[in-house]
Amino acid sequence: MELGKRRVESVEVGSVPEEKVLTLEEEPVLTLSLRIPTLEGDTPPLRRIGRCFARQAQVWRARWEGPLYAAACAALTEAREQSRPFVPWTAALDFTVTRSGGGLLSLHTDAAERHGTARPLLVRSGETWDLTSGTPVSLSSLFPSGRRWRQQVLSAIEEQCAGRAASGEFLFYEDWPRRVALDFDPDNFYLTEDGVVVFYPLHTLCPAAEGIPEFPLTLPEISQ
Repeated sequence: MELGKRRVESVEVGSVPEEKVLTLEEEPVLTLSLRIPTLEGDTPPLRRIGRCFARQAQVWRARWEGPLYAAACAALTEAREQSRPFVPWTAALDFTVTRSGGGLLSLHTDAAERHGTARPLLVRSGETWDLTSGTPVSLSSLFPSGRRWRQQVLSAIEEQCAGRAASGEFLFYEDWPRRVALDFDPDNFYLTEDGVVVFYPLHTLCPAAEGIPEFPLTLPEISQ
């Protein structure tokens, strides 16, 4: 912590909702729904975090009002040409606060798209912030020694995968042992009151029907 900077223990998180219906020739083609986190407080670090939230929302807004809208319009045009019914597409951005306290704020954000009646596409991102400095917290920084932290995390995930596969709780791809390390991204995590949750994108360790694979890990468990 910088000299003279007061530690921020926690922050109240609000939200700004946005709803928009995009049309083609007055027919709805794409419905957008966004819920963007906002922080109560006006310190430079909190403003910095808030700007990051706003930029993240703008990235999705630009995709949805640009390429996705164009694709939805093309799908509507094709449906008209083939005299088929058209189901408007949807896109939504939402967040869940998973921990706020001890000087940290952690949350995950889900961006979901549904192209008509197709299975929804879901992209998750995780963020953990130091509220005093306004800087991101990395997964590696949660390990005091800093040594072999990646292998500790992967070993714990592999153990959970093996247990779930053996019990039939989860349907993994046959080559999941290779994919655990290959598709691991140290940015894909968030904190809870109990520890850390590491997650993988859809279609990596298992079919999309299984959802986003998540692995809750307690710090004592992964630091042994």
